[in-house]
Amino acid sequence: MLLVLSSLATGCATSHQASDKAFIREPGDRMYRPPADVSESAKGLWEYAVLSENAYHGEWKRQRPAPPEQEAQVLQLPEATPEAYASRCVPERVGPIPLPGWTMWEHFPSPSLIREAIRVGLFVEVWEKRSSPPVVAIVFRGTEFNSLKDWISNLRWFLRFVPWYEDQYTVVSGRVGREFVDRLAARRPERTGDGAKAVRIVAAGHSLGGGLAQHVAYSMPLTSSAGAPVPRVSSVYAFDPSPVTGWSSVASELRRANAAGLWIDRVFEHGEILAYVRLLMSYTVPPSAANPSVKEIRYNFVQSVNPFSSHSMRLLACALVDASGHARLPDVIERFRGKR
Repeated sequence: MLLVLSSLATGCATSHQASDKAFIREPGDRMYRPPADVSESAKGLWEYAVLSENAYHGEWKRQRPAPPEQEAQVLQLPEATPEAYASRCVPERVGPIPLPGWTMWEHFPSPSLIREAIRVGLFVEVWEKRSSPPVVAIVFRGTEFNSLKDWISNLRWFLRFVPWYEDQYTVVSGRVGREFVDRLAARRPERTGDGAKAVRIVAAGHSLGGGLAQHVAYSMPLTSSAGAPVPRVSSVYAFDPSPVTGWSSVASELRRANAAGLWIDRVFEHGEILAYVRLLMSYTVPPSAANPSVKEIRYNFVQSVNPFSSHSMRLLACALVDASGHARLPDVIERFRGKR
């Protein structure tokens, strides 16, 4: 399958799409709309792209085995200066990218959930943006190539029928959603009950993390453990996402309630390796028009024939930072184009 996909990528990745244009397929559409300037979509995506890239730089997963009372460590972001963006926006992962206005939740996940997450290879963190209304983002780390546990999750279509099978998706639906809504209710009691929509909840991630972000949106508990209504995940930002979302693993009643009004942006670089898997899947299960509404946004920043380098989250994050106008990085495409 990988050989076939690589062959497709080599032949198709350089088909005409200018680096300053985005191809967008709206929910329910079979075809892309006419090309749009990348700045239009980048303004709404760049922060979630940076969050998804920065998830690769979190701390607690790197400590193995996990001490019994290990706590999540708050990731310290660099000051948002032009120099910081320029030094961080290189193909090699050299640390987190600046993201002003966002702070990471302290003490999330709990030590017990950290131990369970490490057992299956999961990494998740929550960030909050000081805005009106506040935005709370659940962010998942994607596949690390040398992690067997990540590949077990990626192959859940084939492995989930094995007795006692457990992976990152089962921990997300079984523990992460429950702990998140309880923590939200404790941190912001005024945002539950009748005021449950006063905060916007989103999920984001890259690659495997994009699949997990969709899964947490489908499987989120409808109330806190105390019975208080909590906000639904309203939007998912999935970058170069895995086609595995765990949709069918969620009870239909819960899934239907969570999918009502849900908006999913699947954002990817043209020619990245998973694009062709999703393309093949779309012939069997077309992207949903509503409940959830699935929108596809395709970029072609580097116009590379390498489907693996095109899968880079750092490429997408930095290119979107530049395209949004938040920070100017005039040579960012040339930096990543040289990476094969």
